[in-house]
Amino acid sequence: MSKIIKSNGFGKNTSFVAVDLRTNEIIDRLNEDLKLPIASVTKMVTAQYVINNLGLDFRFRTDFFVDGVIENGVLNGDIYMKGYGDPTLTTDNLNVVADYYKENGIKKVTGNLFYDDTHLPNIKYINKNQLPQYAYNPGFGAINLNENRILFKWKRKESSNYDLNLYAKGVVANAQVPNIRINTNNNIGNVYKYNFEEEDYTENWSVNKRILGRRGSRWLPVRNGAFYSVQVFRDLLFQKGINIKQVRKRKVPSNIKLFKSHFSKKISHILLDTLKHSKNMISETLGFKISKSKNRDLYDLDQSGVLMTKWFRGYVNSQSSLFLNHSGLTSGSFSNAADFRKFLIKEEVKNRLFPLLKLIPIYTSKGKKRSLGNVTVKGKSGTMHYIRGMSGYICLNKKPIIGFAIFSADLLARKINHSDKFERPKGASAWLSRAVIQERKIIKGLCEHVHTNH
Repeated sequence: MSKIIKSNGFGKNTSFVAVDLRTNEIIDRLNEDLKLPIASVTKMVTAQYVINNLGLDFRFRTDFFVDGVIENGVLNGDIYMKGYGDPTLTTDNLNVVADYYKENGIKKVTGNLFYDDTHLPNIKYINKNQLPQYAYNPGFGAINLNENRILFKWKRKESSNYDLNLYAKGVVANAQVPNIRINTNNNIGNVYKYNFEEEDYTENWSVNKRILGRRGSRWLPVRNGAFYSVQVFRDLLFQKGINIKQVRKRKVPSNIKLFKSHFSKKISHILLDTLKHSKNMISETLGFKISKSKNRDLYDLDQSGVLMTKWFRGYVNSQSSLFLNHSGLTSGSFSNAADFRKFLIKEEVKNRLFPLLKLIPIYTSKGKKRSLGNVTVKGKSGTMHYIRGMSGYICLNKKPIIGFAIFSADLLARKINHSDKFERPKGASAWLSRAVIQERKIIKGLCEHVHTNH
């Protein structure tokens, strides 16, 4: 396998290992100790960090309260919403809660809608160096909604102006919020410009209309998930005839009446979906919640990443890896194949993380296949500009028998081509193609090794 890497010209910027899990003997390796960014392969580490600390049956909770007396359909008092970090809450979930208020006879509220986001700090970005419009780089905190994204839809009118709309989109329900706005006044520089107003949590977007075309849509990130969520909840209540005076931030008082709780799916389901679809915001929220439980004074994502680093270093008995976040959306984190070899051979990783990994296709001369006989592959990939990683297991009869890690990066090319400033940096696509082809050849070779010898 190492010959494939050298012939591809990646001999100096790939860290690779393959290990037989039955004997823990190394099948092949190259630059096993070379430290490189691993992008979204980081999510494997985060997933095990979560499993070890929360287990697989944990569910997140979001609580809704009434503070006052309900008489003749009028709540003489306030409504409170408190979150505990659920990264999977949706508009449809809030719509169910809004229905519950209506079904229980509330037609009017004399007070305000308060939200309590004190369980976790509000983090505005996963990576501040990314372009502002990337929906995979939102904020997160104690209350989140729709993975802290909002749907931007546009349609050109006859006068070459546009109808612009922002929706908190669900499958059943939709809502709009007054604090997130967009216009087409941007004519120079980056096609999307963004500004966050700390005073009133207003999020202002400006897009260059030359890129819009006739009609279309895309997700945009939200920086303050708590304020976004409560504004959506207010609009959903309004749609059901329940008007709320104002939205304000306040801790939930003691001895207040719990009206309804929403519970997420189990962590096992959340991690399965997160690893399959490589969801950054969910990974970050999960990892941050664990770190916060270890350090009550935690307020920064880098700090949280360092706490996971400390755990991982002890877990694999090595000081070679560093994680600055939990999703891998940074070129500042790094690991190597040697650390992942030690990680992959752990019994609890094979028993608890392995079942959550997605099936990886095998590329042969006859095309893409789900299996090679009774040989399959499960793992996690990661991609950034000039960074590519893949780690996982070669399986025989659905049981892991080879662990592998393939990490490649060209950090000089990434720097020269200003990869954080452009959506398509020069040369990045061609480099990625070479890295992916190399990866597919290695996986195919490992699968053939197993298939031939069994």
